[in-house]
Amino acid sequence: MQEFLFALTLSALPVISNFIGAMIAEALPSSKLTLGLALHAAAGVLLAIASTELIPRVAIAKPVWATILALFLGGAFFVWINQLLNLSKNRLRGVDHNTVSWVIFLSIAIDLFGDGLMIGTSLTIAPHLGVVLASGRVVAHIPEGFVTNAEFKSQNMPRTERFWLLAAFLIPVWLGATLGYWGLRGQTDLPKLIVLAFTTGTLMVAIVEEILPEAHQTQDTNWSTMTFIGSFALSMLFSSYLK
Repeated sequence: MQEFLFALTLSALPVISNFIGAMIAEALPSSKLTLGLALHAAAGVLLAIASTELIPRVAIAKPVWATILALFLGGAFFVWINQLLNLSKNRLRGVDHNTVSWVIFLSIAIDLFGDGLMIGTSLTIAPHLGVVLASGRVVAHIPEGFVTNAEFKSQNMPRTERFWLLAAFLIPVWLGATLGYWGLRGQTDLPKLIVLAFTTGTLMVAIVEEILPEAHQTQDTNWSTMTFIGSFALSMLFSSYLK
C-alpha cells in the first residue's frame, strides 16, 4: 500500500506544475499574443510526448496491428468526444463557452491520464523509473496549465470555477496511476502498449485538429513558430536527460 501511495504522490507532480502554469496565466494580462504563444507551446510539448515517448513504445509491440488499431480507435474516440462537446455548446450553465477551451481541457486530462498510467506502471518495474517519468512531466505541464487557465479566463469564467477545474485534473492522473499500478501489475507488455497507443491517438487528433488551428487564429507571429519548436525541443531535452 505504501508503494501505491507513493505512485499517487508522484503522479500528482504534473498537476502541481500545471497549476503553476495556470497561476502565471492568472498574473499576466490576457491577450491574443500571449494566448497564441501558450497554445503553440502546449502543442509542442504534447507533440514531443506523442512522437518521442509514446509512439516509440507503441512501435515495439507484437503483434503491431493491435497497437495500430488501438491508436486509430483513440483518435476516433477523441473525434466522438469533440462532437459531443460541439453538441453541448451553449448548454454549459447557460454560458457560451468556446468549445476549444473544453477540447484543450480534455486533451490535457487525457495527457495526465497517460502520465498517471505510465508512472503507476513504471513503479511496478522499478521505483527509480517512476521518479524519472514524473520528474520529466513537471516542466512539460507548465505551458499546458497556462493555456487551460488563459482559455477559460478569456471566456470570462469565474475564478473559483477555473480553480475547481484545475483541481479536477487530479482525477484523471490518479485514475491512470491506479489503473497502471493495480490493473496492469504483473501483466505482459502488450496490454500496457495498447493503452498507450489509444492515448497517443487521442493526443494526435487533439494537436492537429484543435490546438494548432486555434493557435493560428490568434496573433500569429514568427515568435509563435519559435515557441512551438522551442517547447518541442525543450521537452525532448528534459526527457532525454532524465531517462
